[in-house]
Amino acid sequence: MATIYSDTQDGYVAMTNSNWATARDAATGGFFSSSSTGTPYAIRADVASGRGGTTYFLSRSFFEFDTSGISSNVESATFKVRGYTNGAADIIAVKSSQGSVLATADFDAIVGWSTGSADGSGAGDNESNVTKYSSEITSWNTSAYNDITLNSAALTDMKNDNAVYICLLQYDNDLKDIAPTGLNRTGVYYANYTGTSRDPYIDYTLASTVTDNSVFFGCNF
Repeated sequence: MATIYSDTQDGYVAMTNSNWATARDAATGGFFSSSSTGTPYAIRADVASGRGGTTYFLSRSFFEFDTSGISSNVESATFKVRGYTNGAADIIAVKSSQGSVLATADFDAIVGWSTGSADGSGAGDNESNVTKYSSEITSWNTSAYNDITLNSAALTDMKNDNAVYICLLQYDNDLKDIAPTGLNRTGVYYANYTGTSRDPYIDYTLASTVTDNSVFFGCNF
């Protein structure tokens, strides 16, 4: 088994707005961080109401892994993410396309992501548009590593691409375009945490190489 750690440009891009569709379908986030060691708002689809009215909050987390050294088939891989404080949001790992330096413009840097249809009732559901790298994750440990099993699409990209980009986003509301009615947030640690004891990483195993050692007897070629 081998291990690759997330690049230190990992982090989150977030957006807030009084209108769900405006926040969810934004091409550019309102703020971001690629220097945070961790945040309880890493993946988020929240709504809050007060004297100023209703405000929606969205956060998506982005990770980059150097896979240039992988040239063989990958048999299995697990994306390991250390939890941080909150764990209420169901999440999913999808293929992303953020730049080498994370920025607010990466808010919608998700391969296949489509905007312009969000209405808070599912019209802008992107589940069938994105490239999923995992199944939906419905439980989260806030004080230990969480294992996200990467699927065949991710394993293929690990072999074929020099870098693999992953976005973790909230599943039930953000991906599916269902306006939230409460707080749905999950926290993670990033690679800027001192040392590697809480850094995101991928453990992977390469497929065995099959060698043909057959010996043929009595054959005339």
